[in-house]
Amino acid sequence: MAQSSHPGHRHAAHPLHGLWYDPQVPDALTLKDQPVSLGQTVSKACIVTWMNPQAILDGTMLLGAFRITLPATEAMTFLTGVLMASGLWFLSLTGCVAAFRHAITPRILRTINVLCGTVLMLYGLHLGYTFIQLF
Repeated sequence: MAQSSHPGHRHAAHPLHGLWYDPQVPDALTLKDQPVSLGQTVSKACIVTWMNPQAILDGTMLLGAFRITLPATEAMTFLTGVLMASGLWFLSLTGCVAAFRHAITPRILRTINVLCGTVLMLYGLHLGYTFIQLF
């Protein structure tokens, strides 16, 4: 184990260690609750949502590709279904996190982040490999 620059913290000396865990950055669950205005909450949610590359790709490329396969008469039904499914997904996700908020530890959050990041990287590698095969 290597000593970190932050006193009291020890971490493995791994070249990729800082990519997913920085002992100097406090975990979200260890921060004190601070009052936040509705405007701040909404603006941060919009930034996280609309500046997220995955959301941009999903919203433009994937949904656009699916939409183009449908006749014009079904476009509104498709859009309504996408919006309803998205709303249901995020409400369900929020409800689950709220219901289990006392059981969610920083370690669980890191594990979820690493798993999601790994899936996204594998998906990106697969897309890259598929693209290369076109030539």
